[in-house]
Amino acid sequence: MMKTAVKYLMIFLMATLLFACKKNLLDQNPPADIGSGVYWKTQNDADLALSGIYSFFIQGFNYTSSTNTGQGFGAGTPYWESLSDNAYSGAYSNIAQGAITPTVGGLQSDAYTTSYRAIQACNTFLDNVRKINLPSQTLYQYIAEVRFVRAYWYFLLTQLYGDVVLSTHQININPANSQMGRTPKAVVIDTILSDLNFAVNNLPNTAYSGHAVKGSALGYIVKVYMANRQYQQAATVANAIIADGKFSIYTGGYKGLFLKPGQNNNPEIMFSGRYQVPTAFSPADYLYTYSSSFQPLGYLVDDYECTDGLPISTSPLYKPATPYANRDPRLLATILTPGVLYKGGIPFVPAAIGATAGFLNKKGVDSTRATVIGTQSDQDWVYLRYADVLLMYAEAKNEVSGPDASVYAAINAVRTRPGVNMPAIPNGLSQADMRTRIRHERRIELALEGQRYFDLKRWGLDRVIIPTIKDPNAAQRTFPLRDTIWPVPQTEIDIAKAVGNTAFKQTPGY
Repeated sequence: MMKTAVKYLMIFLMATLLFACKKNLLDQNPPADIGSGVYWKTQNDADLALSGIYSFFIQGFNYTSSTNTGQGFGAGTPYWESLSDNAYSGAYSNIAQGAITPTVGGLQSDAYTTSYRAIQACNTFLDNVRKINLPSQTLYQYIAEVRFVRAYWYFLLTQLYGDVVLSTHQININPANSQMGRTPKAVVIDTILSDLNFAVNNLPNTAYSGHAVKGSALGYIVKVYMANRQYQQAATVANAIIADGKFSIYTGGYKGLFLKPGQNNNPEIMFSGRYQVPTAFSPADYLYTYSSSFQPLGYLVDDYECTDGLPISTSPLYKPATPYANRDPRLLATILTPGVLYKGGIPFVPAAIGATAGFLNKKGVDSTRATVIGTQSDQDWVYLRYADVLLMYAEAKNEVSGPDASVYAAINAVRTRPGVNMPAIPNGLSQADMRTRIRHERRIELALEGQRYFDLKRWGLDRVIIPTIKDPNAAQRTFPLRDTIWPVPQTEIDIAKAVGNTAFKQTPGY
């Protein structure tokens, strides 16, 4: 992390110039020319830096810059699903099949370096923003937004690498910085929660409109508690979000959550990465229609219930000759099935593009567009939405005290949303049966949003389910238990050795 942080400080400063705007940062395109100036003198300097920090959320496959991280981030977030039983990607086959190493690269190293680039940007901001003469309320809101972002990236690091280097100040050339070791995960989690609680206390309690708000921070507090199996705390915070009433299930249709204009002023979206054509555009429409590098798997498709609420194995509505009829409407809103029109009116034929799994991603994709490479799409990537909070509440409350009325209300609010209208969960379920129902609902509701892999990790099911998966190339996946915690990139170990740092060590088992 030592060299990574210093190296990417300059990249951060360049990012502020590329993505910055003078006013309404996330609602306007960046100006074509920005003066060189001296940073940390005016509010505009803070605005430029803040815009650069938010730009990390749209770096996945953003064709405007060859330096951006690819699969796994921004519009490329669905690629995380290929580490689970939901999808396949040749790009991640080494990791997915249990062959992860410190030198495998790709996501294994991108997740590390991208997170620390963002953290260094946040720390640089926090160390300098007080030099500007800002009104107190403005200053603390800026700090709260940046601490929220820093918490997000540290949270990702802890989920993947466990113990990680922790720094709340920008890394510079001070020799002491080259001797840092990995901080215990529990200490990092405490810092994450401190950042998020500061954000809760200093962000506006309003609907989300591009900048993090109080609800965004509360939602990620719930996620942190869930990831660490602190169910009572998670249930309490999630219930506070529900009771506050600032967010609600979107009534304009499930598919509209992931496409413009349905995303504008959407009451369900709690945090997102916001693309702005033409200077910062999403490649989703091209990426998931012309490329077969990401393919949903039949395991996921088969898990969608029929409209009577029964699985395809028992429902009389299921007909093998028409397997996608009479199914949960979220299936056809999420997955492109054979014969459905796409690319502006062409029937999808899996073999024609090498989609050997038989399916493509449709969520967040305007498949009616006649897309070509470089198509500039403006749909945002949704990182957190209210349906997720409802399902986390249902899960946490069920783990604490079983399926009471509030658990049923939360899960049914998601299942019966307008445009989905699936039957309510039957009454009288045991805690174990409700657990199964909630886990199913999370898989279906949040499919291809990059969450399944992390759900399997926190449930301890990664080691159970992943070895049962056979990929379209006939490779059987494996899951060495050491893969529950990833190795840090070998380059970081090499740097530590080169400067005599004996405190920074590789993840055990690698």
